[in-house]
Amino acid sequence: MGRLSRSLFIKQAVLTLTLAVVLSLLSSFVQVLEGISTEKQNINRFFGDILTIVEKPIAEATFRLDKTFIKQQIDSLLLNPSVARVEVKDESGKVFVSGQSTQTHFFLSQSTADFLLPDLSSYHRSLILRKPYFKAGQLIIWPEKQVLAENFLIKHASILMYNLVKDLLFAFIISVFFYFLITHPLERLTQVFTSIEEDLDRPFPDILSRRHRLDEFGRLYVSFARLWQKLKKTKDELERSYTHSIAVIEHAADGILLLDQDFKVVYLNAAARTMLGEQAKSTLSQSAQKVLDDETFNTIKRHIDTMPSDMPLTLETLFKGADKDIPVEIHLAQFDLQGKVEILLLVRDVTERIEAQEHIHQLAYYDPLTKLPNRQLLMDKIDDYLNHDIQEGQFGALILIDLDRFSTINDALGHNVGDKLLIRVAEELSLLERDSIVLARMGGDEFAFFVMGMDKQTEVEAFIKAFAQKVLVLCATSQEIDQHSMHISASIGVVLFSGENWQVETIVKQADTALYRAKESGRNTYVIYENTMQAISDLRLEKEKSLHRAIELGLFELYYQPQVNNLGELIGAEALIRWNDGEQGFISPNDFIPLAEELGLIVDIGSWVMDTAFSQVSKWLEEGVWFPSWRISINVSPVQFQQYGFLAMLKEKIDKYQLPTSCVDLEITENMLLTDLESSLEKMNLIREMGVHLSVDDFGTGYSSLKYLKILPINRLKIDQSFVRDLLSDKGNEAIVFSIIALSKAFNVSVLAEGVESVAQFERLQEIGCYFYQGYLFSRPVSSSQFVNECVHGLKMN
Repeated sequence: MGRLSRSLFIKQAVLTLTLAVVLSLLSSFVQVLEGISTEKQNINRFFGDILTIVEKPIAEATFRLDKTFIKQQIDSLLLNPSVARVEVKDESGKVFVSGQSTQTHFFLSQSTADFLLPDLSSYHRSLILRKPYFKAGQLIIWPEKQVLAENFLIKHASILMYNLVKDLLFAFIISVFFYFLITHPLERLTQVFTSIEEDLDRPFPDILSRRHRLDEFGRLYVSFARLWQKLKKTKDELERSYTHSIAVIEHAADGILLLDQDFKVVYLNAAARTMLGEQAKSTLSQSAQKVLDDETFNTIKRHIDTMPSDMPLTLETLFKGADKDIPVEIHLAQFDLQGKVEILLLVRDVTERIEAQEHIHQLAYYDPLTKLPNRQLLMDKIDDYLNHDIQEGQFGALILIDLDRFSTINDALGHNVGDKLLIRVAEELSLLERDSIVLARMGGDEFAFFVMGMDKQTEVEAFIKAFAQKVLVLCATSQEIDQHSMHISASIGVVLFSGENWQVETIVKQADTALYRAKESGRNTYVIYENTMQAISDLRLEKEKSLHRAIELGLFELYYQPQVNNLGELIGAEALIRWNDGEQGFISPNDFIPLAEELGLIVDIGSWVMDTAFSQVSKWLEEGVWFPSWRISINVSPVQFQQYGFLAMLKEKIDKYQLPTSCVDLEITENMLLTDLESSLEKMNLIREMGVHLSVDDFGTGYSSLKYLKILPINRLKIDQSFVRDLLSDKGNEAIVFSIIALSKAFNVSVLAEGVESVAQFERLQEIGCYFYQGYLFSRPVSSSQFVNECVHGLKMN
């Protein structure tokens, strides 16, 4: 049996016969499927003919109510084994006469019959008399599926047997031909190879008959004969290759150690001998443990015992070199050569790579200027402390330190002096470091202390307060840098945490919140985080999200507040942005404009205001409800005004809506000019050259007003409503308003009073020489449609 299982002929014969049987069955199955379709047609035709034959007599008998005749007809139909049941229903659908076949013995099950004839149900024929026309009822015949299926299978069984015998005979003939054409010549070739495998010089005997001289067996015979002749030559070449491989191994840059199965060193190449120096000779035939530390040696032994031969292992360790331990990367592999296990160690000196990695680690986790841990390393340390080191009842603290006025020093004295100051501060703060206190530079002029392992909350708070005071004292110390005497201070935010339910991001966020509160409190102080601060911080974050949503969804509206002269005539309007949040209602610009400026969103908002206002005024000009002498006043944020490209954007929008430049009045705040007076003056002159008007909004609340009036190309001053509100009751405010009006006349600049709410204010302003106004006395800010209906048509027009 074993020989038969190795015989190619037996395998081929079995495969051929199996394939023949499978193909025969598949072919028969296909024929059966086709036969089923044909059989269904025949059955339908057969029962259709039956219905046609008995339809008329049964219809007449039903009309006569002759049950005896109908019963005879049904019994005659049931004599056919293919009919299982017959029913005759009257015109109301009730069974009039019925009959059931008495057959009970079938060799085929009902489920098999249903499988072969799944959609074969019953046959219906309406019973209709033609003369007289009458619907007598319905004839229903149920076929006997089991009989029909049995007849079908009996008819196709002979086909199946015929195909099977035919295919088996064909497979047998093929197997016999296969034996004589292939198997027999292969047996002869195998006998020859077996007889001469020990003698390379013995020639191949002539074993193939003439019919195989030119076919594949003949060519195979010739090829093996030539191959056999080349084996001797190949053996010599292998010996030379072996010598060459040894030479390559000897000159390899990496050390190579070959161990036997007992982990003794049996070979060292030149690089390995150089690493070992004089002890190389004594290492041969010794255990590899002599050049490796115990942990590495035990790891190698453990892996050799368990790992597959084709699964190498790489590990880093120290190699006991001639003068010192050398950091190396060992690539370990084992081979089974003719039943003999050998272990190969490729040893690479990684001293330079480790030094490079340490340098990269230094760059990634340490600040290059102060050499302190950076933000990333500090956050990693906090995370490790939270996840592994913090004990029950212990506290940790993060102390953020921000140097006050550092940017001023940087700008005034240069970054070189600023960097030296940061180094000096880092050196001073390093005096407070301990094993449990880590100092890091978070970036810029911000430092941080991470304090670990503190016990008892009352003592913790006392320690942190004392520690923060020390930091404030160190930072407040006068520093001499490059002959510059500098006095700085610091703002400190502290967060205390305990337990495991903390995230690093939360700790840093809360410390930032406390630091922000310390700066708000006047700087040069410290603030310990409290939960109430988070509510304020979260509220601010929610406002930021709402503002972003308002910009994305276009929730802003533009309102217009009329500006009038002393005769009550309209001279223009101020465009005022309004934000209807939907949930919170209208949100005051005083709440969201500063936030938009801080987040850098004011540029997009300001651009939208200009687009909307210019588009509306352009439309009003076309409709004739806006006079060319009127001005549309638009507030310009300092951030937007200082933006690169502001002038180009302004001109592009004016041209886009074909708006006369004389209709545009840009309102800038007085305090904005303190940021960069020279640059602001240049832009304002270019704006005036375009023909656009300039007004100074909230005049009197800033600084250096006389200086501005003298050098700035402005057209109008707007008196802040805070002065107008108490004009009648506060002599000081009245004096300020009087002075502003006098100055404007002296410098030939018009003046407009904001916040005029009463007739008394209006009359007093007239008395002291102010002839342009804006306020609730004339109109609140209104929508564009209200402005036309209530202001343009309701007020006198200039």
